[in-house]
Amino acid sequence: MARLLACVLAFLCAGFIQVDARACVFKDASTGKTYDFTQLINPAGYYMFKQQIWEIGGFSLDSLVADTQVNATFYVQVCQNILTPPPTCKDVGAIYSITADGTCTSWGDANVSVFVPNPYKDGVHLKMYHGSTIDHLSNNAASIYFVCNQGNRAGAEAPTFEHVKAAINQAHFKFFTHLAC
Repeated sequence: MARLLACVLAFLCAGFIQVDARACVFKDASTGKTYDFTQLINPAGYYMFKQQIWEIGGFSLDSLVADTQVNATFYVQVCQNILTPPPTCKDVGAIYSITADGTCTSWGDANVSVFVPNPYKDGVHLKMYHGSTIDHLSNNAASIYFVCNQGNRAGAEAPTFEHVKAAINQAHFKFFTHLAC
């Protein structure tokens, strides 16, 4: 199934994306610039961080619209799936969120991922598809925006959760890094 989705993505976006993002290198066809994010693959297996976010109607996580504040723990790996997922996580994934009640959501499979130019023209965008309980190609997907930050060269680079587009269940993360410049 993952290979079929990757083939569909390749067909739909030919010329605009790099289909196999697991190599963690992206060449922007429009600018000729090559971005190498291999340094961001966490050798410990993932980046883990806790963040206070908003829960909307007990279902979707969002940091922009207020309903109820909750704490969530995020596990994020760049360009690869997490080899040893957290205990409550059953689906394959490169990004997981776990709420206080132990509910785990996979936000995408690195085997079904693509790089595209960042729509805001300040870096690169990694999209991962095929997260938990999908019923549509784009549902339970993740976008990591690698955003240019020239001053961030000290190895303190880490992702942050931004929000979820509730209507289509896509989680958005940002990674400020000099590697996106």
